[in-house]
Amino acid sequence: MPIRFLYLVLLYLCLGASTALAQVYQVQGTVRDANTRERLPFVSIVVNNGETGTTSNLNGQYQLQHNQPITSLRFSYVGYTPQTIPVDSVSQLDITLRPSAAQLREVVIRSGINPAHRIIRLANQNRDRHRLDNIPAYTYRTYNKFILTANAPDDLDLSDTLRMTEEDSSALRMRNLLAKQHLFMMESITDFAQLGSNLSKETILATRVSGLRQPSFGVVAAEARVFSVYDDMPVFFGKRYLSPLSNGSIRRYDFVLQETAVVGADTVFIISYAPQPGKNFNGLKGLLYINSDGWAVQNVVAESHADDKRGLKLQQQFVKVDGRQWFPSELDVEITVQQIYMRGHQPYGHIRTYITNVNLEPPLQRSDFGVIALEQRPDAWRQPEQLWQQSRPDSLSLKEQTTYQRLDSVGQAQKLDRTIRTMEYLMAKQLPVGPISLDLNRLLKVSRFEGLRLGIGAHTNNLLSERFTVGGYWGYGLRDKEHKYGADAAVKLHKPSELTLSAAYAEDVAEPGGRRLPFQERALLRDLRLALLPNLDYTTQRSAGLSGRMLRYVQWQAGIRQEQRRPTLPLFTPEPGIGMPEFNLAEVTAGFRFAYGEQYMQLFNRMLPMPSRYPVLWFQYTQGIDALESDGYTYNKVDLRAEGAFRQRSLGETSFVLASGWVQGEAPFVSLYNGYGSYSSHYKVYAGEGFETMRPYEFFSDRYVALFLRQDLGKRLLNTKLFKPDLVLVQNMGFGDLRQPIPELQPLAYANMRKGFFESGLMLNNVISSAFSGVGVGAFYRYGPYALPRGKDNLRIKLTATLAF
Repeated sequence: MPIRFLYLVLLYLCLGASTALAQVYQVQGTVRDANTRERLPFVSIVVNNGETGTTSNLNGQYQLQHNQPITSLRFSYVGYTPQTIPVDSVSQLDITLRPSAAQLREVVIRSGINPAHRIIRLANQNRDRHRLDNIPAYTYRTYNKFILTANAPDDLDLSDTLRMTEEDSSALRMRNLLAKQHLFMMESITDFAQLGSNLSKETILATRVSGLRQPSFGVVAAEARVFSVYDDMPVFFGKRYLSPLSNGSIRRYDFVLQETAVVGADTVFIISYAPQPGKNFNGLKGLLYINSDGWAVQNVVAESHADDKRGLKLQQQFVKVDGRQWFPSELDVEITVQQIYMRGHQPYGHIRTYITNVNLEPPLQRSDFGVIALEQRPDAWRQPEQLWQQSRPDSLSLKEQTTYQRLDSVGQAQKLDRTIRTMEYLMAKQLPVGPISLDLNRLLKVSRFEGLRLGIGAHTNNLLSERFTVGGYWGYGLRDKEHKYGADAAVKLHKPSELTLSAAYAEDVAEPGGRRLPFQERALLRDLRLALLPNLDYTTQRSAGLSGRMLRYVQWQAGIRQEQRRPTLPLFTPEPGIGMPEFNLAEVTAGFRFAYGEQYMQLFNRMLPMPSRYPVLWFQYTQGIDALESDGYTYNKVDLRAEGAFRQRSLGETSFVLASGWVQGEAPFVSLYNGYGSYSSHYKVYAGEGFETMRPYEFFSDRYVALFLRQDLGKRLLNTKLFKPDLVLVQNMGFGDLRQPIPELQPLAYANMRKGFFESGLMLNNVISSAFSGVGVGAFYRYGPYALPRGKDNLRIKLTATLAF
């Protein structure tokens, strides 16, 4: 045999051997429930008795690569019978698992050492290294899909079509509809960036909404991403729960080590958790997959309590990025409102998010971030199909495609785009009619002083100009029988800093001895005090001002105001033949609002504030000047206010308002401070601001300080099967002094709070509640130096109202 031929044979054998050594064996497939055919997430898959392994993703799909021949795969899942499957030369292996006869343990044996506790303690000790907040900076891209659909109850029987009621026929039509399409669907693609723990920015690059051609919003799974099992009290769609990895969680949760999977050099411990019987706290139940590599959570399943009016289930999957940081890769959330049914079916929302393109070392700078944390690109609704195909992990199913096709046709026929625009205007309380927007907030108001107030208001909008606005309003109170009206104009001088020059004129009403702070907005159902006041001053006011934003979190305002106040309080001693007095004032003001960490989202064609965990501070300085036809009052006035809330794991949420003011100089009565009372004998409702047992004008001061504390214990103390309100404790106190007499008033008509005013309260909120609102009752008691002579007069009973959004 020629030598050359032998060399060729040897070379061929060597190449074949090296190819065999470098060959990577692959197997992929889907794991389903054998009975329901549903895909099973987080199924543990072990190769060749532990040489390597993986878990299925949220779609039940898995993919394995190994540098050795794959001879067997072991599939295991909590609550299902494990299977070991021999693997031949197939590359596609779909598996079904059958539920096991014995489900999760119902009885937990507490004697001895629980092996799950050691794993939980190790995971707790390593929490900080896995928190995303501790990563200096990162970016990623998300694909989000939201589906609204419905399920039929288990007891709904529609088999006998000959004996159907009208209700059954409606349910049958719904079932047939849901077999072909969903009720609603939308998708989005976003880019997210984070710098430190406070600076974040998310941009919706593309959005698609069934039934709409030009949607001004997109689905963002922000709530799901905020949830972190590493936090003591993670936020789960607006509600806080005790984390199973919090300090001392083993005293409140039952942990059971369900399974241990050895995968190469690592071990995955699958641990179930649920609140211990008799423990009263906001708890979760589900599964933790803890990897021995850093004792990190690899997968988590979390469900809210079965008694919650909103059923929530979240699943998160984590992967190791760049071999150094565990990072979320997939999120799945289901939301069910238990009391709502549609044609015999219970609707639920399903949000799925995929995170890709994770960069742990992006070149981010503070200048890359502004106050807007979430915004949508103007062209997000018209992105090409190619971008969607690149971002979707799987192509749309036939049912999803049908949802878009049918709802898009219905939306075009029903002009849903116009309906959505109208809803946006209603939310913003602005209804555009060409270049003019009607101010819906001016249409109707109710207060004790004015009664029912009817009116109308309008401003120019962006169709006319983005730089300036001009507007006005008119109103009429049916009780006081007086007209109110006003006009204003504003010019935006510099858009990035929100620098705006404005001027206004008004004939209206104002609170005597009230507090006016810049950029303070009233919250719906949380500040009813102004509506309960029995007397207001009629005012004629002219003002001009300059406002803007600086240093990211500071809004500032400066201006000049000329005002005539005409009181209606029955505290004066008018001279014979002379009516009530008038006060002519001229003031210059300067103030700011500081909200550290506050950010906004720009959706629905408006900017909406996002909750911040830091307190908000207001400051305003006012100087009375002898100018502009004033009565010569000269004084200095300083107002301060701070409000905020913080949460404790065992005590719930503590919220506070600290307010103070000081007036020095010759100031009229209307520029002093009333006692901040909010009690009305005509309306027994919780005002949410001020002293609940004090009459509005019972006290006057030229300097004061007041503290309002609320401790929301939630359902920690009262949580029975039939009665489980939210328990709220209230403690209010205030001190004030009046160093100068008020010659315009009767000496005995007012008092100060030099000795201190005190009241305590107990509220039972959500005694009657739904998934979105509730009604309760509160009792408030006045005591201390200014307690009333009769004990029963110090007790006030009021109704409370709450909203879940």
